[in-house]
Amino acid sequence: MIYPPGKGKSGPFLMQLWRDYLEQYADREGDVEAQTVVAANHAVEILTSLSRTLDRHDRYSKLIDQRHLIFREGSRRARNHEDRILNATFSIYNSLNTLSHQFTEGNPESSALIAKVDEQVHLSTKSGKPIEMSAGALRACFPLLGLISIALDQNQVMTGAIRQLEQRFAAGSAAAATEWEHLLNALYRIVEILQIVALLTDSELADQINQIATRFKEEDQTRDPALKVRNGFCRLFELGHLLVTHVDAIAGA
Repeated sequence: MIYPPGKGKSGPFLMQLWRDYLEQYADREGDVEAQTVVAANHAVEILTSLSRTLDRHDRYSKLIDQRHLIFREGSRRARNHEDRILNATFSIYNSLNTLSHQFTEGNPESSALIAKVDEQVHLSTKSGKPIEMSAGALRACFPLLGLISIALDQNQVMTGAIRQLEQRFAAGSAAAATEWEHLLNALYRIVEILQIVALLTDSELADQINQIATRFKEEDQTRDPALKVRNGFCRLFELGHLLVTHVDAIAGA
């Protein structure tokens, strides 16, 4: 596990967030569900931090604050594991919805796709079942990260890798027999495409990205779905933290 030093404007906050993650995770040793929620909630916090870092002119500040408040209130009200995962997954979706607008601002085609994805997410909420809604929220995250990766890949050096992940996402969706399998497929593809996003941000992050990817692969050896879900959310937070720490350092340079 990497301990990235925070050198930018938000450095102290990011370092404290990392410490909190490690401490809360360790405090819940032996409770896989609780550790999963710790990782998922920290993923929300780090993606929210990325939006704030990128929002230099405060165009999205009210939206970011509103969505973060909804997440905090949802965390307070959640009464069981499925409620907590539902709150985290929808908050991750909301964060990536904001980020996709930030990365593709001024592109009408991207705006139309973002709106279409959002419509599909709202339709998924009509199922009334937390796991179905959580799976729907994470499935919607993948195309949003795809948009972000394409926006960053101006020289199209990652086009093949992005297309390959899109194919894996589609194949996994077709093969999934349960909503938990849908959720896991989406979560894993999100982690994989976030590796591309981080690499496109700065190729010098490759070694650190590879360390997280190796841990991701190692912890995927289990057949226990709960451990796989925990693995996905942990790596999502760690990649997000690496990315935000680097972007924050660049912004403060």
